[in-house]
Amino acid sequence: MCSRGRAGLFVGLLLAKAGVRVTVLESHDNFDREYRGEVLQPRFLQLLQQLNLRDYIESFPGAKVRQGTLFYKNKRMGSFSFEDVSGAFPYALWMPQPVLLQALYDKARTFPSFEMLFHAPVKQLLHEGDRIAGVVAETADGPLEVRARLTVGADGRFSAVRKLGGFEIEYEHYAGDLVWFTVPKPADWGEELRMLITDGHGYIVLPKYPNLLQVGIAVPAAEWKEIKAHGIEPLRQELLAAHPAFRDFAESLTDFKPFVLLQAKDFYVREWAKNGCLLVGDAAHCASPAGAVGVSLSVTTAVVAADVIYDALRDRDCSAGRLAAVQKCRDREIRSIHSMQDRAAKLMFSSSPFIRTWAPMFISFAAKTKLIRFVQRRLLVLPEPLAIHERFMF
Repeated sequence: MCSRGRAGLFVGLLLAKAGVRVTVLESHDNFDREYRGEVLQPRFLQLLQQLNLRDYIESFPGAKVRQGTLFYKNKRMGSFSFEDVSGAFPYALWMPQPVLLQALYDKARTFPSFEMLFHAPVKQLLHEGDRIAGVVAETADGPLEVRARLTVGADGRFSAVRKLGGFEIEYEHYAGDLVWFTVPKPADWGEELRMLITDGHGYIVLPKYPNLLQVGIAVPAAEWKEIKAHGIEPLRQELLAAHPAFRDFAESLTDFKPFVLLQAKDFYVREWAKNGCLLVGDAAHCASPAGAVGVSLSVTTAVVAADVIYDALRDRDCSAGRLAAVQKCRDREIRSIHSMQDRAAKLMFSSSPFIRTWAPMFISFAAKTKLIRFVQRRLLVLPEPLAIHERFMF
């Protein structure tokens, strides 16, 4: 299995729990990540509850985000509470990715059938006839050949397994970029996320454990290059005007080094399975940052995949037709959420003055008519529990 995040470790953890021999290859030396899907929505907590892992994961450092508010030019336009979205799971969990990955790894390595190799990026796929039969990874000791009855590509949006295996992208949406930075959290901020629409750009502001704010600037596609070409001063002035919490950060800016760009892109792989190989998570269906549901969607697919993989290995049938059951189960919801994200992104990243002016009014109206709550439930809550076999429960 080739992993760069939560989906890969979840598949490995669940299969090891069921007694399957698993080798996870991690391309990095450690779990250190920044600005990589740290929001765990109620649908993620639902899965943890089903697996009996919720108390375990929530025992690690993190913050609970309980509400969100929209501001337009410093005027409060509307708000929502996670309690209204899901009474049983009335918050999103903000957990640094290194913390969550370490927690999953610590749990997985208690099982003797689990093995994880760090600093082992995949460079080649092995083939036996028309079947993918493993990988060749690059390690500090040279090339490492890992043969497997089933190879799982859970190596993220830039998946090496997807590229090497010739998997085809069916569609892709790309409206813009989120440009991230962090600032200290004001003492009176509370446990809420805020969306700020200014004369310059839109901002997403999230509490970041333990005492920071993570701020994303919504920049239309290709505009970041133009911003950088004009130098730091115009952006510095915009940040000074956008919110008092950004002031110290803005005053200290001398260049663009503190910013990290993340493409707000979603895509969908036409077929997730080949004989002996399956893509899961962002490798198969990358979500955009809209709604912050990417991690939750990927882990849901991972849980479904563990069940399908276990049965396929037991029956010695890892054909594309057998593994396609994962995509069949997840296809409808993924496509639906991608469609919703695409519409939201066209508002979030629009450079049209008309849309920027009227979007806050539309959102405020939608909040008052409870339309926002309907959309949020579609995005943030599992419509029904997954059918999870007891062999995967803790």
